[in-house]
Amino acid sequence: MGAGVAKEEKAVWPPGWLDIPEVPRLIARNAILDISAESPATFLTIQHEAYLIADAEWNFDDYHAAAAAAVQEDIKLNRLTYCLVPKRLSEGEFWRLYFSKVLHILDSVKVHGTYPPPKAVEPPAAAAPAPAVDAPSDSSGSSCLLQ
Repeated sequence: MGAGVAKEEKAVWPPGWLDIPEVPRLIARNAILDISAESPATFLTIQHEAYLIADAEWNFDDYHAAAAAAVQEDIKLNRLTYCLVPKRLSEGEFWRLYFSKVLHILDSVKVHGTYPPPKAVEPPAAAAPAPAVDAPSDSSGSSCLLQ
């Protein structure tokens, strides 16, 4: 076999990570590392978020390598895992919550350049026009009313 055989490139997770500009990528990285600093109770609130990966769409095997890399990158993640698995969650469920939040962070950074995403601003309610008031007619031009 010749020396011209190229080494197989290591897959980068998440896909597109290197396509994110450096500053937003640093914002995403810091936000992802902050997940492990959350209290177990705060972490569990991910279960109620709209961005939660649907159970039917979740396959832990697809994320296993990324989970191993996450634990190596963030030593504090072991503490959070230990607090929750298996006492409150299965390992697969823990990682479903974790990667739901990670993907939410990445989506925010890709779309808005920041995390957390900006709050949706509701347009101000249109002010109702003031009711028309009939002015009394006065031939003198005065606007004062005498009774």
